[in-house]
Amino acid sequence: MDLLVLALAVVIFAPSVLQWSVAVFVLGVLALCALRGQYAPRITLSVSRDLGSLALAVTVPLMVIATLDDFDPRVRPFVVVAVASFCLLVLGRAVAYAGIRRARTKGAFAQRVLIVGAGQVAERFADVLETHPSYGLHPVGLLDDCADESLSHPVLGGIDQLDDVLSKHRIDRVVLAFGVNRDPDLVRVIRSCENADVDMYVVPRFFELGLQAAARDVDMVWGYPLVRLRRSTMQSSSRWLKRAFDSAVSASLLLIAAPIFGVLALGVKLTSPGPVYFRQRRIGKKGREVEILKFRSMRVNSESDTQWSVNDDARVTKLGAFMRKTSLDELPQLWNVLRGDMSLVGPRPERPYFVERFEREVPGYGDRHRVPVGLTGLSQVNGLRGDTSIEDRAWFDNHYIENWSVGGDLAILARTAGAMIKQVRD
Repeated sequence: MDLLVLALAVVIFAPSVLQWSVAVFVLGVLALCALRGQYAPRITLSVSRDLGSLALAVTVPLMVIATLDDFDPRVRPFVVVAVASFCLLVLGRAVAYAGIRRARTKGAFAQRVLIVGAGQVAERFADVLETHPSYGLHPVGLLDDCADESLSHPVLGGIDQLDDVLSKHRIDRVVLAFGVNRDPDLVRVIRSCENADVDMYVVPRFFELGLQAAARDVDMVWGYPLVRLRRSTMQSSSRWLKRAFDSAVSASLLLIAAPIFGVLALGVKLTSPGPVYFRQRRIGKKGREVEILKFRSMRVNSESDTQWSVNDDARVTKLGAFMRKTSLDELPQLWNVLRGDMSLVGPRPERPYFVERFEREVPGYGDRHRVPVGLTGLSQVNGLRGDTSIEDRAWFDNHYIENWSVGGDLAILARTAGAMIKQVRD
């Protein structure tokens, strides 16, 4: 609609202007509107809320064109175009929003909403959604660990049943309201919602006092502010980028490190009877088992799957101790990365026996398996290797997942390389 409106304004009010100016203006307006969140899904449709963004989107490209043309008189028609575009954009939104609200009231575009919490705020909010269907939100029910029979809306289950409720009731949006749930439970709710690919919102505490997030992240639903929770950056498009980076770097490193592979393989074979490579099942993304490769650093034994490795382990060979100290024993895992079983950077994989134990004992440990396991990770570059705190590892690994970036991966790889070089020198 915006593209049509802009084209109409240019054709009517400035049909003879330079083509490059038209392209700069139209693309500039659309780009700024996108950057200001104009094309993001919204619950509340308000023209008055859009005015500032539309004015900025129209003005900036106009000033760019005027500057590039040294304020030539030929730019003057674009002033008329800018004013006309602004008016038409506002008019177009007013018509579109009115049509969408009317369609929502009749049941079109309805989004199925699950409200997490069974307190007064959640109850009243569910009543608001039913009374005002123009927001396009249909409350399916509540989710909480309480089962108060006096509630007017159905409680579909407890927090542990979230995944089943999301699937069974085909939930589109989840709203976190007030209830009896503890904050760690709500963290678990948010991570489950990310895996289920539903939109997440929260009714902020003390919203009655006007305490809320920035306006662009808030939808006002009949006086209730809904703060949209931004999804983890490691979504589908980012994961494709990460996978392409992993493939390119692992293939290059395998070629560069080929001589080192040969030397270490020969050393393992000559210093200890048994195979060159150590193969072991580890838990990867979404709890799936993957077989990882390492240069064998211990004498052949049958206890590796269930015995925790500690410093000065008598089973470790002399060459194995050097490889472990410098992390050279993990070089064969570049094949795992190239095959897609692992990533260059991510939570380190653990054995099934210990994963089952840690998931029972360590809060958030199972959340590490939302992404592919890694050759190195944020935990490792912070010194959490070997016999160190599992709670701290889970904390760092989940922090890495929530705040992933390409720059962060590069920094971790650089710190890993630096640590390896330092260990070799020592």
